[in-house]
Amino acid sequence: MIRAREQLEALEEANLASYAARSSRSRGRVHEEPLPSLRTAHQRDRDRVIHSEAFRRLQHKTQVFVVQEGDAYRTRLTHTIEVSQIARSLAAFLGANVDLADCIALMHDLGHPPFGHQGEVELDALAQEHGLGGFDHNLHCLRIVDVLERRYDFPGLNLSWEAREGIGKHATVFDAPETPEEFRGLPQPGVEAQIANVSDMLAYVTHDLEDALYFGFFSLGEVRQLDLPLVNAAIADAQLEDAPLTRYVRHGALTRRVIGGLVQATLDETERRLGGVGEAPSADEVRAHRDPVVALPEDVAEQVEALIGFLLQRVYRHPTVEMMCDKGRRLLRELFEHFLAHPEHLPRRIQAQREAVGAADDERLGAGFVLDFVAGITDRHVVELHDQVFNPRASLLPYID
Repeated sequence: MIRAREQLEALEEANLASYAARSSRSRGRVHEEPLPSLRTAHQRDRDRVIHSEAFRRLQHKTQVFVVQEGDAYRTRLTHTIEVSQIARSLAAFLGANVDLADCIALMHDLGHPPFGHQGEVELDALAQEHGLGGFDHNLHCLRIVDVLERRYDFPGLNLSWEAREGIGKHATVFDAPETPEEFRGLPQPGVEAQIANVSDMLAYVTHDLEDALYFGFFSLGEVRQLDLPLVNAAIADAQLEDAPLTRYVRHGALTRRVIGGLVQATLDETERRLGGVGEAPSADEVRAHRDPVVALPEDVAEQVEALIGFLLQRVYRHPTVEMMCDKGRRLLRELFEHFLAHPEHLPRRIQAQREAVGAADDERLGAGFVLDFVAGITDRHVVELHDQVFNPRASLLPYID
């Protein structure tokens, strides 16, 4: 039997936990649309994210190691898929809305510019220099899904309020931006957004550890010397002490066990915290709670923070990584300044948008269009476009838009 939207919504009502988001109770979208016949509201959200241009571009955007440095490194897209996998698992275990958690996980990094966090630092500086207030990838993600994507008869993807809340309140150890006004009513986001937040952290800390070990940034012995019970237990369980390291690490023996331990710790702590919210709490009661309910226990969170600190010193601030990112920052700045001085060199679709709002006579508005353009393109596009703009011998055909 084919299940139409109404049957899928009935299954949500019957099977999801009290605090889970129900598609039939969504707070709606900015632009009214007919309800789909075969998908729930949050399935439509997820599908629109997957089909967006911004999502496709994640395959050529830096996670930690610049994309051009090799095919084996994780990119924004592979990281995003790994976050999605963890989020779907946690949501299923907790009785939350899997489709909504998946949607938030899949779009949580859409706003990242080329060259990772250092690219964001450079664009933030440029935005402040030109009166744009600054640049934050979470807020830019909202701008992408609300305004910049152009696939429908309305600006953006017209996602549900719940999906947009998940980005407006996305926060990790590295990212805690100011929450947009429309999402400030309650201290926490919904449980599905909290699941995506934790999944992001679990994915990047474990997979960055795997990449760094495999590519020789440090040894397994150095990791063991951190004396982190969760990691040392995983090392012992995987029997890595005397095994060929690259073969085992490459196949994820260590990563699987660390993620498994972190997921179990998250589930145990979440169950404990939900008990403190009340019996059968609603979605808004979870939002109104002072602290997140989806979280790691304090002792495990301290181990994760210690591991992040280790990765910060040995990987994220490694001279090779710093040099790669500095090159990227320079390219971004030079492209931004060129297109700001020569807006006639921007793609015609952007020129048309500038003219439609009178940005040609307003330097700050003009800078905003250039910022959106540069933030949206990929690492590879930045390198090729920089060559096209500044190298006299470079061919301009085809012009990559």
